[in-house]
Amino acid sequence: MKFKILEKLDLKAPCSILLIPVLQDKVLENPLVARIDRALRGVIAQLADQENFKAKTRQSLNFNTMGKIGPKRVCLLGLGAAEKLKHETYRRTGGLGADWLRKFRAEDATVVCQVPKGIKLTVGDIAGAVVEGLRLGLYRFDKYKSKDDGEPPYGGPGGVSLFCCDARGKVMKGVKPTLEAAVRRALTLAEGVITARELVNEIPEVMTPAELAERARKLSSGIKGLSCRILDEKEMAAEKMDAALAVGRGSENRPRFIELLYEPPKVPKTAPLFAMVGKGVTFDSGGLNIKAGEAMATMKMDMSGAAAVISAITIIARLGFPLRCAAVVAAVENMPSGRSYRPDDIVRAMNGTTIEVGNTDAEGRLTLADALSWAIHKLGAARVIDLATLTGACVVALGPTTAGIFGNDPGWLATVQQASAEAGEKCCNLPLDEDMKEDIKSEIADVKNISATRSGGAITASLFLQKFVKETPWVHLDIAGPAWAEKKRHYEPVGGTGYGIRTLVRLAESLAAKSGE
Repeated sequence: MKFKILEKLDLKAPCSILLIPVLQDKVLENPLVARIDRALRGVIAQLADQENFKAKTRQSLNFNTMGKIGPKRVCLLGLGAAEKLKHETYRRTGGLGADWLRKFRAEDATVVCQVPKGIKLTVGDIAGAVVEGLRLGLYRFDKYKSKDDGEPPYGGPGGVSLFCCDARGKVMKGVKPTLEAAVRRALTLAEGVITARELVNEIPEVMTPAELAERARKLSSGIKGLSCRILDEKEMAAEKMDAALAVGRGSENRPRFIELLYEPPKVPKTAPLFAMVGKGVTFDSGGLNIKAGEAMATMKMDMSGAAAVISAITIIARLGFPLRCAAVVAAVENMPSGRSYRPDDIVRAMNGTTIEVGNTDAEGRLTLADALSWAIHKLGAARVIDLATLTGACVVALGPTTAGIFGNDPGWLATVQQASAEAGEKCCNLPLDEDMKEDIKSEIADVKNISATRSGGAITASLFLQKFVKETPWVHLDIAGPAWAEKKRHYEPVGGTGYGIRTLVRLAESLAAKSGE
Protein backbone atom coordinates (compact mmCIF):
# COMPACT_ATOMS: atom_id res chain seq x y z
CA MET A 1 0.00 0.00 0.00
CA LYS A 2 1.44 3.36 -1.05
CA PHE A 3 1.10 6.50 1.07
CA LYS A 4 1.92 10.06 0.11
CA ILE A 5 1.90 13.30 2.09
CA LEU A 6 -0.28 16.13 0.75
CA GLU A 7 0.84 19.76 1.01
CA LYS A 8 -2.78 20.95 0.96
CA LEU A 9 -6.30 19.55 0.94
CA ASP A 10 -7.90 20.24 -2.42
CA LEU A 11 -11.61 19.47 -2.21
CA LYS A 12 -11.80 19.50 -5.99
CA ALA A 13 -9.30 16.65 -6.30
CA PRO A 14 -11.07 13.33 -7.02
CA CYS A 15 -10.78 10.35 -4.66
CA SER A 16 -13.00 7.44 -3.67
CA ILE A 17 -13.35 8.41 -0.02
CA LEU A 18 -12.19 11.16 2.35
CA LEU A 19 -11.70 10.10 6.00
CA ILE A 20 -11.77 12.80 8.70
CA PRO A 21 -11.34 11.96 12.42
CA VAL A 22 -13.45 14.39 14.50
CA LEU A 23 -13.53 15.30 18.21
CA GLN A 24 -16.64 14.55 20.23
CA ASP A 25 -19.28 17.31 20.31
CA LYS A 26 -17.15 19.47 17.98
CA VAL A 27 -18.20 18.19 14.59
CA LEU A 28 -18.96 21.50 12.90
CA GLU A 29 -16.31 23.32 14.93
CA ASN A 30 -13.76 21.38 12.92
CA PRO A 31 -12.64 23.85 10.20
CA LEU A 32 -12.27 21.16 7.53
CA VAL A 33 -15.69 19.69 8.26
CA ALA A 34 -17.21 23.19 8.26
CA ARG A 35 -15.55 23.89 4.92
CA ILE A 36 -17.05 20.74 3.39
CA ASP A 37 -20.42 21.52 4.97
CA ARG A 38 -20.44 24.91 3.26
CA ALA A 39 -19.52 23.30 -0.06
CA LEU A 40 -22.39 20.83 0.36
CA ARG A 41 -24.82 23.54 1.56
CA GLY A 42 -25.38 22.26 5.08
CA VAL A 43 -25.67 18.53 4.39
CA ILE A 44 -23.32 17.54 7.25
CA ALA A 45 -25.24 19.60 9.80
CA GLN A 46 -28.50 17.99 8.71
CA LEU A 47 -27.14 14.44 8.69
CA ALA A 48 -25.36 14.83 12.04
CA ASP A 49 -28.62 16.00 13.59
CA GLN A 50 -30.70 13.25 11.96
CA GLU A 51 -28.22 10.47 12.83
CA ASN A 52 -27.44 11.86 16.30
CA PHE A 53 -23.77 11.86 15.34
CA LYS A 54 -21.72 13.33 18.20
CA ALA A 55 -18.34 11.88 17.13
CA LYS A 56 -18.13 9.57 20.11
CA THR A 57 -15.59 6.76 19.84
CA ARG A 58 -16.61 4.12 17.25
CA GLN A 59 -19.29 6.44 15.84
CA SER A 60 -19.05 7.33 12.18
CA LEU A 61 -21.03 9.34 9.66
CA ASN A 62 -20.55 8.68 5.97
CA PHE A 63 -22.35 10.08 2.96
CA ASN A 64 -22.19 10.35 -0.81
CA THR A 65 -21.22 13.84 -1.98
CA MET A 66 -23.26 13.47 -5.19
CA GLY A 67 -20.41 14.90 -7.25
CA LYS A 68 -20.49 18.31 -5.55
CA ILE A 69 -16.85 17.99 -4.42
CA GLY A 70 -13.92 15.84 -5.56
CA PRO A 71 -14.24 12.95 -3.06
CA LYS A 72 -17.09 10.60 -3.95
CA ARG A 73 -17.75 9.92 -0.28
CA VAL A 74 -16.86 11.59 3.01
CA CYS A 75 -16.63 9.65 6.24
CA LEU A 76 -16.39 11.37 9.64
CA LEU A 77 -14.81 9.14 12.29
CA GLY A 78 -15.53 9.78 15.97
CA LEU A 79 -12.48 10.27 18.19
CA GLY A 80 -14.27 10.77 21.49
CA ALA A 81 -13.27 13.40 24.05
CA ALA A 82 -10.03 15.35 23.51
CA GLU A 83 -8.76 14.69 27.04
CA LYS A 84 -8.83 10.92 26.40
CA LEU A 85 -6.89 10.90 23.13
CA LYS A 86 -3.93 8.52 22.92
CA HIS A 87 -2.11 6.45 20.33
CA GLU A 88 -4.62 3.62 20.58
CA THR A 89 -7.50 6.04 19.93
CA TYR A 90 -6.05 6.91 16.55
CA ARG A 91 -5.05 3.32 15.82
CA ARG A 92 -8.66 2.22 16.38
CA THR A 93 -9.91 5.17 14.35
CA GLY A 94 -7.72 4.01 11.48
CA GLY A 95 -9.27 0.57 11.85
CA LEU A 96 -12.76 2.08 11.71
CA GLY A 97 -11.77 3.91 8.54
CA ALA A 98 -10.55 0.61 7.07
CA ASP A 99 -14.03 -0.84 7.56
CA TRP A 100 -15.50 1.89 5.36
CA LEU A 101 -12.80 1.51 2.73
CA ARG A 102 -13.58 -2.19 2.62
CA LYS A 103 -17.36 -1.66 2.56
CA PHE A 104 -17.16 0.66 -0.44
CA ARG A 105 -14.12 -1.10 -1.96
CA ALA A 106 -12.35 2.22 -2.31
CA GLU A 107 -9.83 2.47 -5.11
CA ASP A 108 -7.99 5.26 -3.32
CA ALA A 109 -8.45 7.36 -0.20
CA THR A 110 -7.45 10.61 1.50
CA VAL A 111 -7.02 10.68 5.27
CA VAL A 112 -6.87 13.81 7.42
CA CYS A 113 -4.50 13.75 10.43
CA GLN A 114 -5.31 16.82 12.49
CA VAL A 115 -3.56 17.77 15.76
CA PRO A 116 -6.10 19.03 18.34
CA LYS A 117 -5.08 21.76 20.75
CA GLY A 118 -3.63 20.86 24.13
CA ILE A 119 -2.71 17.21 23.57
CA LYS A 120 0.68 15.55 24.04
CA LEU A 121 0.58 13.58 20.79
CA THR A 122 2.57 14.96 17.88
CA VAL A 123 1.49 15.00 14.26
CA GLY A 124 3.91 12.09 13.69
CA ASP A 125 2.31 10.12 16.52
CA ILE A 126 -1.16 10.67 15.06
CA ALA A 127 -0.22 9.92 11.46
CA GLY A 128 1.69 6.78 12.44
CA ALA A 129 -1.14 5.41 14.58
CA VAL A 130 -3.80 6.10 11.93
CA VAL A 131 -1.72 4.46 9.19
CA GLU A 132 -1.04 1.46 11.42
CA GLY A 133 -4.71 0.99 12.27
CA LEU A 134 -5.76 1.47 8.67
CA ARG A 135 -3.32 -1.11 7.33
CA LEU A 136 -4.10 -3.64 10.06
CA GLY A 137 -7.83 -3.11 9.68
CA LEU A 138 -7.72 -3.92 5.98
CA TYR A 139 -6.16 -7.36 6.51
CA ARG A 140 -8.19 -10.52 5.98
CA PHE A 141 -7.04 -14.13 5.68
CA ASP A 142 -8.84 -15.18 2.49
CA LYS A 143 -6.30 -17.21 0.52
CA TYR A 144 -8.54 -20.30 0.54
CA LYS A 145 -11.73 -18.53 -0.56
CA SER A 146 -12.83 -19.15 -4.12
CA LYS A 147 -12.67 -16.02 -6.24
CA ASP A 148 -16.25 -16.55 -7.43
CA ASP A 149 -17.59 -17.04 -3.91
CA GLY A 150 -19.35 -13.70 -3.48
CA GLU A 151 -17.17 -10.61 -3.64
CA PRO A 152 -13.55 -11.13 -4.66
CA PRO A 153 -10.84 -10.42 -2.04
CA TYR A 154 -10.11 -6.76 -1.39
CA GLY A 155 -6.57 -5.70 -0.60
CA GLY A 156 -7.32 -2.07 0.11
CA PRO A 157 -6.96 1.13 -1.88
CA GLY A 158 -4.17 1.41 -4.40
CA GLY A 159 -2.96 4.62 -2.80
CA VAL A 160 -3.65 6.62 0.34
CA SER A 161 -2.97 10.36 0.66
CA LEU A 162 -2.36 11.93 4.08
CA PHE A 163 -3.18 15.54 4.80
CA CYS A 164 -1.72 16.59 8.15
CA CYS A 165 -2.66 19.89 9.74
CA ASP A 166 -3.09 21.81 12.98
CA ALA A 167 -6.33 22.43 14.87
CA ARG A 168 -7.22 25.28 12.51
CA GLY A 169 -6.85 23.05 9.46
CA LYS A 170 -3.62 24.78 8.42
CA VAL A 171 -0.66 22.92 6.95
CA MET A 172 2.16 22.37 9.45
CA LYS A 173 5.40 23.52 7.85
CA GLY A 174 8.63 21.54 8.08
CA VAL A 175 7.03 18.30 9.29
CA LYS A 176 7.16 16.29 6.06
CA PRO A 177 10.37 14.37 6.96
CA THR A 178 8.89 13.53 10.37
CA LEU A 179 5.67 12.34 8.76
CA GLU A 180 7.48 10.24 6.18
CA ALA A 181 9.52 8.56 8.93
CA ALA A 182 6.39 7.96 11.05
CA VAL A 183 4.51 6.43 8.12
CA ARG A 184 7.48 4.27 7.14
CA ARG A 185 7.78 2.94 10.71
CA ALA A 186 4.02 2.36 10.99
CA LEU A 187 3.92 0.39 7.75
CA THR A 188 6.95 -1.70 8.71
CA LEU A 189 5.29 -2.51 12.02
CA ALA A 190 1.89 -3.23 10.49
CA GLU A 191 3.33 -5.48 7.79
CA GLY A 192 5.20 -7.41 10.49
CA VAL A 193 1.99 -7.89 12.48
CA ILE A 194 0.24 -9.07 9.30
CA THR A 195 3.07 -11.53 8.69
CA ALA A 196 2.46 -13.01 12.14
CA ARG A 197 -1.28 -13.18 11.47
CA GLU A 198 -0.57 -15.06 8.25
CA LEU A 199 1.58 -17.58 10.11
CA VAL A 200 -1.08 -18.14 12.77
CA ASN A 201 -4.01 -18.29 10.37
CA GLU A 202 -2.38 -20.77 8.00
CA ILE A 203 -3.96 -24.22 8.18
CA PRO A 204 -2.11 -26.77 10.36
CA GLU A 205 -1.68 -29.19 7.46
CA VAL A 206 0.60 -26.56 5.93
CA MET A 207 2.05 -24.86 9.02
CA THR A 208 4.11 -27.76 10.36
CA PRO A 209 7.25 -27.26 12.48
CA ALA A 210 9.39 -27.63 9.36
CA GLU A 211 7.29 -25.07 7.48
CA LEU A 212 7.44 -22.59 10.36
CA ALA A 213 11.23 -22.96 10.38
CA GLU A 214 11.40 -22.42 6.63
CA ARG A 215 9.18 -19.33 6.86
CA ALA A 216 11.49 -17.96 9.57
CA ARG A 217 14.47 -18.56 7.29
CA LYS A 218 12.82 -16.76 4.38
CA LEU A 219 11.61 -13.84 6.50
CA SER A 220 15.10 -13.25 7.88
CA SER A 221 16.88 -13.63 4.54
CA GLY A 222 18.61 -10.54 3.20
CA ILE A 223 18.22 -8.42 6.33
CA LYS A 224 21.54 -6.95 7.41
CA GLY A 225 22.80 -8.31 10.72
CA LEU A 226 20.06 -10.96 11.02
CA SER A 227 21.02 -14.65 10.89
CA CYS A 228 18.92 -17.80 11.08
CA ARG A 229 19.88 -21.17 12.52
CA ILE A 230 17.58 -24.21 12.27
CA LEU A 231 18.14 -27.46 14.19
CA ASP A 232 16.48 -30.66 13.05
CA GLU A 233 15.40 -33.49 15.33
CA LYS A 234 18.82 -35.12 15.50
CA GLU A 235 20.55 -31.83 16.24
CA MET A 236 17.99 -31.08 18.95
CA ALA A 237 18.72 -34.49 20.49
CA ALA A 238 22.44 -33.71 20.44
CA GLU A 239 21.66 -30.53 22.40
CA LYS A 240 19.65 -32.64 24.89
CA MET A 241 16.33 -30.89 24.20
CA ASP A 242 14.43 -33.92 25.44
CA ALA A 243 11.46 -31.94 26.80
CA ALA A 244 10.56 -30.38 23.46
CA LEU A 245 11.33 -33.60 21.59
CA ALA A 246 9.01 -35.56 23.87
CA VAL A 247 6.09 -33.28 22.98
CA GLY A 248 6.72 -33.68 19.25
CA ARG A 249 7.35 -37.42 19.37
CA GLY A 250 3.79 -38.46 18.54
CA SER A 251 3.59 -36.52 15.28
CA GLU A 252 4.77 -37.47 11.81
CA ASN A 253 5.77 -33.82 11.43
CA ARG A 254 9.11 -33.74 13.18
CA PRO A 255 10.23 -30.93 15.51
CA ARG A 256 12.48 -28.03 14.57
CA PHE A 257 14.38 -25.52 16.68
CA ILE A 258 14.62 -21.94 15.42
CA GLU A 259 17.16 -19.31 16.43
CA LEU A 260 17.12 -15.86 14.85
CA LEU A 261 20.01 -13.67 15.97
CA TYR A 262 20.25 -9.96 15.25
CA GLU A 263 23.68 -8.43 15.72
CA PRO A 264 23.87 -4.92 14.23
CA PRO A 265 27.28 -4.20 12.66
CA LYS A 266 28.08 -1.28 14.96
CA VAL A 267 27.06 -3.02 18.21
CA PRO A 268 29.81 -5.03 19.96
CA LYS A 269 29.18 -8.77 20.14
CA THR A 270 29.90 -8.49 23.86
CA ALA A 271 26.91 -6.18 24.36
CA PRO A 272 24.04 -7.59 26.48
CA LEU A 273 21.61 -9.79 24.55
CA PHE A 274 17.83 -9.39 24.74
CA ALA A 275 16.09 -12.71 24.03
CA MET A 276 12.48 -13.21 22.93
CA VAL A 277 11.15 -16.74 23.32
CA GLY A 278 7.91 -17.88 21.68
CA LYS A 279 5.79 -20.97 22.18
CA GLY A 280 5.73 -22.80 18.85
CA VAL A 281 3.18 -25.61 19.05
CA THR A 282 1.96 -25.59 15.45
CA PHE A 283 -1.08 -27.69 16.36
CA ASP A 284 -2.15 -28.90 19.78
CA SER A 285 -4.47 -31.88 19.89
CA GLY A 286 -3.65 -32.38 23.56
CA GLY A 287 -1.65 -35.52 22.79
CA LEU A 288 -2.82 -38.64 24.63
CA ASN A 289 -4.79 -36.37 26.98
CA ILE A 290 -6.72 -35.38 23.89
CA LYS A 291 -8.80 -32.22 23.85
CA ALA A 292 -12.56 -32.14 23.31
CA GLY A 293 -13.52 -31.31 19.73
CA GLU A 294 -14.66 -27.75 20.43
CA ALA A 295 -11.43 -27.02 22.32
CA MET A 296 -9.31 -28.32 19.45
CA ALA A 297 -10.93 -26.20 16.75
CA THR A 298 -8.57 -23.21 16.91
CA MET A 299 -5.41 -24.94 18.08
CA LYS A 300 -3.50 -23.89 14.99
CA MET A 301 -3.07 -20.65 16.97
CA ASP A 302 -0.93 -22.35 19.63
CA MET A 303 2.18 -21.06 17.86
CA SER A 304 1.11 -17.39 18.21
CA GLY A 305 4.03 -16.68 20.54
CA ALA A 306 6.45 -18.09 17.96
CA ALA A 307 4.87 -16.02 15.19
CA ALA A 308 5.17 -12.91 17.38
CA VAL A 309 8.88 -13.25 18.18
CA ILE A 310 9.81 -14.25 14.61
CA SER A 311 7.99 -11.25 13.19
CA ALA A 312 9.20 -8.90 15.92
CA ILE A 313 12.89 -9.57 15.32
CA THR A 314 12.52 -8.99 11.57
CA ILE A 315 10.85 -5.63 12.31
CA ILE A 316 13.57 -4.71 14.81
CA ALA A 317 16.24 -5.57 12.24
CA ARG A 318 14.48 -3.70 9.42
CA LEU A 319 14.18 -0.62 11.60
CA GLY A 320 17.87 -0.95 12.45
CA PHE A 321 17.70 -0.67 16.24
CA PRO A 322 21.22 -0.77 17.71
CA LEU A 323 20.50 -3.73 19.97
CA ARG A 324 21.67 -7.34 20.10
CA CYS A 325 18.62 -9.55 20.30
CA ALA A 326 17.43 -13.05 19.53
CA ALA A 327 14.18 -14.88 18.80
CA VAL A 328 14.05 -18.49 19.96
CA VAL A 329 11.39 -21.11 19.18
CA ALA A 330 11.07 -24.84 19.81
CA ALA A 331 8.56 -25.79 17.10
CA VAL A 332 6.58 -29.01 17.61
CA GLU A 333 3.23 -30.58 16.80
CA ASN A 334 1.44 -32.27 19.73
CA MET A 335 -0.37 -35.32 18.33
CA PRO A 336 -1.43 -38.73 19.71
CA SER A 337 0.11 -41.89 18.32
CA GLY A 338 1.94 -45.01 19.46
CA ARG A 339 5.08 -42.88 19.75
CA SER A 340 3.50 -40.15 21.92
CA TYR A 341 4.85 -39.21 25.29
CA ARG A 342 2.61 -40.33 28.14
CA PRO A 343 1.32 -39.21 31.50
CA ASP A 344 3.74 -40.58 34.15
CA ASP A 345 6.74 -40.23 31.81
CA ILE A 346 9.74 -38.29 33.07
CA VAL A 347 11.60 -36.10 30.59
CA ARG A 348 14.80 -34.14 31.04
CA ALA A 349 15.08 -30.55 29.83
CA MET A 350 18.18 -29.10 28.21
CA ASN A 351 19.38 -27.58 31.51
CA GLY A 352 19.19 -30.99 33.25
CA THR A 353 15.93 -30.44 35.12
CA THR A 354 13.72 -33.55 35.24
CA ILE A 355 9.99 -33.13 34.63
CA GLU A 356 7.21 -35.51 35.59
CA VAL A 357 4.49 -35.49 32.95
CA GLY A 358 1.10 -35.21 34.62
CA ASN A 359 -0.81 -34.27 31.49
CA THR A 360 0.28 -34.26 27.84
CA ASP A 361 -1.94 -31.23 27.19
CA ALA A 362 0.33 -29.11 29.38
CA GLU A 363 2.89 -29.31 26.60
CA GLY A 364 3.78 -25.70 25.89
CA ARG A 365 5.72 -25.27 29.10
CA LEU A 366 7.87 -28.29 28.17
CA THR A 367 8.86 -26.74 24.85
CA LEU A 368 9.52 -23.41 26.57
CA ALA A 369 11.74 -25.15 29.14
CA ASP A 370 14.22 -26.02 26.39
CA ALA A 371 13.81 -22.73 24.52
CA LEU A 372 14.40 -20.67 27.68
CA SER A 373 17.40 -22.83 28.56
CA TRP A 374 18.86 -22.24 25.10
CA ALA A 375 18.36 -18.47 25.35
CA ILE A 376 20.09 -18.28 28.72
CA HIS A 377 22.75 -21.01 28.63
CA LYS A 378 23.66 -21.04 24.92
CA LEU A 379 23.12 -17.42 23.99
CA GLY A 380 23.85 -15.87 27.37
CA ALA A 381 20.78 -13.64 27.35
CA ALA A 382 20.90 -10.78 29.85
CA ARG A 383 17.12 -10.24 29.69
CA VAL A 384 14.40 -12.61 28.54
CA ILE A 385 10.73 -12.34 27.66
CA ASP A 386 8.56 -15.23 26.56
CA LEU A 387 5.18 -15.12 24.84
CA ALA A 388 2.95 -18.16 24.98
CA THR A 389 -0.68 -19.15 24.52
CA LEU A 390 -0.12 -21.09 27.70
CA THR A 391 -3.28 -21.47 29.78
CA GLY A 392 -7.03 -21.32 29.49
CA ALA A 393 -6.96 -20.27 33.13
CA CYS A 394 -5.52 -16.90 32.10
CA VAL A 395 -8.41 -16.35 29.67
CA VAL A 396 -10.91 -17.21 32.41
CA ALA A 397 -9.21 -14.74 34.75
CA LEU A 398 -8.65 -11.80 32.36
CA GLY A 399 -10.94 -12.31 29.38
CA PRO A 400 -10.11 -12.45 25.67
CA THR A 401 -8.34 -9.11 25.18
CA THR A 402 -5.83 -8.93 28.06
CA ALA A 403 -2.64 -10.94 28.56
CA GLY A 404 -1.36 -12.04 31.93
CA ILE A 405 2.13 -10.80 32.76
CA PHE A 406 4.51 -12.35 35.30
CA GLY A 407 8.10 -11.48 36.16
CA ASN A 408 10.93 -12.30 38.54
CA ASP A 409 12.54 -8.84 38.41
CA PRO A 410 10.48 -5.74 39.33
CA GLY A 411 12.50 -3.37 37.16
CA TRP A 412 12.33 -5.55 34.06
CA LEU A 413 8.63 -6.22 34.67
CA ALA A 414 7.91 -2.48 34.89
CA THR A 415 9.86 -1.86 31.67
CA VAL A 416 7.80 -4.43 29.78
CA GLN A 417 4.54 -3.09 31.23
CA GLN A 418 5.43 0.41 30.08
CA ALA A 419 6.22 -0.84 26.57
CA SER A 420 2.90 -2.72 26.52
CA ALA A 421 0.98 0.41 27.55
CA GLU A 422 2.74 2.53 24.92
CA ALA A 423 2.05 -0.11 22.26
CA GLY A 424 -1.67 -0.27 23.08
CA GLU A 425 -1.57 -3.98 24.00
CA LYS A 426 -3.29 -4.71 27.30
CA CYS A 427 -1.75 -6.85 30.02
CA CYS A 428 -2.42 -7.38 33.72
CA ASN A 429 0.21 -8.22 36.33
CA LEU A 430 -0.39 -11.53 38.10
CA PRO A 431 1.69 -12.85 41.02
CA LEU A 432 4.39 -15.49 41.06
CA ASP A 433 2.96 -16.83 44.31
CA GLU A 434 5.77 -18.67 46.07
CA ASP A 435 3.29 -20.59 48.22
CA MET A 436 1.93 -22.28 45.08
CA LYS A 437 5.27 -23.90 44.23
CA GLU A 438 4.14 -26.84 46.32
CA ASP A 439 1.41 -27.47 43.74
CA ILE A 440 3.94 -28.44 41.05
CA LYS A 441 6.18 -30.44 43.34
CA SER A 442 6.89 -33.98 42.16
CA GLU A 443 7.75 -36.96 44.33
CA ILE A 444 9.83 -38.59 41.58
CA ALA A 445 11.28 -35.68 39.55
CA ASP A 446 12.45 -32.09 40.00
CA VAL A 447 9.09 -30.63 38.96
CA LYS A 448 5.69 -31.67 37.61
CA ASN A 449 4.16 -30.10 34.49
CA ILE A 450 0.70 -29.63 36.00
CA SER A 451 -0.63 -28.41 39.30
CA ALA A 452 -2.01 -30.68 41.98
CA THR A 453 -5.18 -28.54 41.88
CA ARG A 454 -7.10 -26.68 39.15
CA SER A 455 -6.79 -23.36 40.96
CA GLY A 456 -4.41 -20.69 39.69
CA GLY A 457 -3.37 -22.56 36.55
CA ALA A 458 -1.75 -19.50 34.94
CA ILE A 459 0.31 -18.93 38.10
CA THR A 460 1.55 -22.49 38.48
CA ALA A 461 2.45 -22.59 34.78
CA SER A 462 4.55 -19.45 35.28
CA LEU A 463 6.20 -20.91 38.39
CA PHE A 464 7.14 -23.92 36.27
CA LEU A 465 8.81 -21.67 33.68
CA GLN A 466 10.63 -19.74 36.38
CA LYS A 467 12.66 -22.87 37.19
CA PHE A 468 14.36 -22.56 33.80
CA VAL A 469 15.41 -18.92 34.06
CA LYS A 470 16.73 -18.90 37.63
CA GLU A 471 17.97 -15.36 38.40
CA THR A 472 18.03 -14.00 34.84
CA PRO A 473 15.59 -11.05 34.54
CA TRP A 474 12.57 -12.64 32.90
CA VAL A 475 9.01 -11.77 31.99
CA HIS A 476 6.34 -14.21 30.88
CA LEU A 477 3.31 -13.07 28.85
CA ASP A 478 0.43 -15.52 28.78
CA ILE A 479 -1.28 -14.44 25.55
CA ALA A 480 -3.89 -17.22 25.33
CA GLY A 481 -6.70 -14.64 25.26
CA PRO A 482 -5.59 -11.78 23.01
CA ALA A 483 -3.62 -13.87 20.49
CA TRP A 484 -6.84 -15.00 18.79
CA ALA A 485 -10.03 -13.02 18.07
CA GLU A 486 -13.30 -14.92 18.02
CA LYS A 487 -15.00 -11.82 16.62
CA LYS A 488 -13.82 -8.69 14.85
CA ARG A 489 -12.57 -5.87 17.09
CA HIS A 490 -11.35 -2.48 15.92
CA TYR A 491 -8.42 -3.24 13.56
CA GLU A 492 -8.38 -6.97 14.39
CA PRO A 493 -10.37 -9.37 12.16
CA VAL A 494 -11.41 -12.84 13.29
CA GLY A 495 -8.37 -15.10 13.71
CA GLY A 496 -4.78 -14.42 14.67
CA THR A 497 -4.22 -10.89 15.97
CA GLY A 498 -0.43 -10.57 16.09
CA TYR A 499 -0.66 -9.61 19.76
CA GLY A 500 2.66 -8.86 21.43
CA ILE A 501 4.62 -7.70 18.40
CA ARG A 502 4.08 -3.99 19.03
CA THR A 503 5.11 -4.50 22.66
CA LEU A 504 8.28 -6.35 21.67
CA VAL A 505 9.28 -3.72 19.12
CA ARG A 506 8.61 -0.86 21.54
CA LEU A 507 10.55 -2.75 24.22
CA ALA A 508 13.52 -3.23 21.91
CA GLU A 509 13.36 0.43 20.91
CA SER A 510 13.51 1.55 24.55
CA LEU A 511 16.36 -0.85 25.34
CA ALA A 512 18.30 0.41 22.33
CA ALA A 513 17.77 4.00 23.42
CA LYS A 514 19.00 3.24 26.94
CA SER A 515 22.07 1.41 25.65
CA GLY A 516 23.00 4.49 23.63
CA GLU A 517 22.76 6.92 26.55
